[in-house]
Amino acid sequence: MRQSLKDYPPDMAWAIVQARDQSYAVATQDLREMVIMPEVAAVPNTGEYVRGVINLRGRVLPLIDLRKRLGLTSAVEETNALCTTLEQREQDHHNWLNELEASVRENREFHLATDPHKCAFGKWYDGYHAENQLVAMHLKKFDLPHKQIHGIAAEVQKLTAQGLHDRAQELLDSARSGALARLTQLFAELCSLIRENSREIALVVEGGGRQFGISVDSALSVERLAAGSVEEFQAGVGVQQDAVVHRFGKRAKGGEVILILETALLMNGSELGDLSLEPTANPS
Repeated sequence: MRQSLKDYPPDMAWAIVQARDQSYAVATQDLREMVIMPEVAAVPNTGEYVRGVINLRGRVLPLIDLRKRLGLTSAVEETNALCTTLEQREQDHHNWLNELEASVRENREFHLATDPHKCAFGKWYDGYHAENQLVAMHLKKFDLPHKQIHGIAAEVQKLTAQGLHDRAQELLDSARSGALARLTQLFAELCSLIRENSREIALVVEGGGRQFGISVDSALSVERLAAGSVEEFQAGVGVQQDAVVHRFGKRAKGGEVILILETALLMNGSELGDLSLEPTANPS
């Protein structure tokens, strides 16, 4: 059954927002305010795309995770997964140095990667592109200490082969207090920086007779779409019955295709559960 879509004035401005790599439009007629994401409190027994509630100056509003509503991985989950990966790559280097030390102590060969480009972090580092400039600049700081860590392997093995175990141990101790300590610091700073720069925006909208929040990655602009460009997707393009995108338009400048969010369809009452329950704190 076809959803009933709300009519908007043809010259109305739209809030252009982003989720993942796609731009969406929210009718300013339905938009009440935009704020940096406040603390989110989880509420049990709600739909998977209801992240919880937010408190805006005494108003407690349910928060729709737009990415989840669209069937995507949430920004919070994405950020947590990245930081978990970085924590694992940091631990890899502690384990790497411990194994190198064990090879000296037990007078055996060392078989882990000595090329900084071939360890798990090095492969990730060489292929990762940070869109945020602060994150990109911070990543450059890893280059020297990461190469220093891997660079001691050959020297340690050489000293061990010569029977100079004490000097090899001194080199290991120096690396642990120097390059490895620096890497550990950089990993911690990187995760903090990623979290600080991935703060979402909460849009407070009104649809279906109630106000609620929508999480978006960023808010780009408020503008009018190209005249006459708003239209419905044609039948057969795969728009599901519960979809929240049925129309699209184009930006007046550049012609980028913008998907239009149907505000009234974002909140499905059956997914709200019992929002009257006392929420459990869960900072986003």
